[in-house]
Amino acid sequence: MKAFNEMGFSPQTFTRPGQCDRHGEFVGTGGSLSGREDRVRWFGCPTCSKAERLTEAAEALAKDEAARQGRIEARLNACGIPMAFRGRTFDNFIVESADMQHAVDTAREFALNFWSKHAKEGSFLVLGGVTGTGKSHLALAVAQQVMQRGTAMYMDAMDLIRRVRGTWRRDSDKSEEEVLNLLGSISLLVIDEVGVQRGTDDEQMILFDVVNRRYRDNMPTILLTNLDGKAFIEFMGPRVMSRLSERAQYVSFKWDDWRRRDPAAAA
Repeated sequence: MKAFNEMGFSPQTFTRPGQCDRHGEFVGTGGSLSGREDRVRWFGCPTCSKAERLTEAAEALAKDEAARQGRIEARLNACGIPMAFRGRTFDNFIVESADMQHAVDTAREFALNFWSKHAKEGSFLVLGGVTGTGKSHLALAVAQQVMQRGTAMYMDAMDLIRRVRGTWRRDSDKSEEEVLNLLGSISLLVIDEVGVQRGTDDEQMILFDVVNRRYRDNMPTILLTNLDGKAFIEFMGPRVMSRLSERAQYVSFKWDDWRRRDPAAAA
């Protein structure tokens, strides 16, 4: 086999000044397999090239995460974000008081710093208040931002319990451990209507298992409840509360039910 230089190739790298409409002057680089200056392939603005590579990498990551989201949803037979809620954003949350602004600011901070802080620390966010005050709205606004880079799942507590209980049937195609592992692997899990349940021993055990796994593995979680602070503490029990007290932020939704004024305004 002939050596590379015996085949007429003598690769060389060249540089020249360039001008980018976006980034101004730059030193461009190019290469020629033959070493001839009239055969140089120039690569253009390095800043633009880097931005393109970052964009391509981000798009590939988002595609991979979307595929992973789909696989998780298929295995759990559940949709990450209900279709009726996919229009919920921070910008269309109606703010009429300082307490509402605090709730929006807290949720927005959770979303903005999700990957740099909360995903590393395994933060919990508890949103408490009566039905129709916008708890789901803000939680789903966070979840939809997380889904741009990772996975998110919204489930009410009874649905979560039913899915775990369903694995106890002899004909189940999934084991309890598999479902618990899936729930533990989601980048952000939103559990709604915590406290609506009867509070039986097995319901408490399932909720504890899910919360404990996510706490143990530093996986961020949002809990939504209609219970006030004292009732929520009593329902969750001392084992769960000891974990939440270390890592959770509680936001009280103290205002009236929006649905009484505008059925389309809140969820």
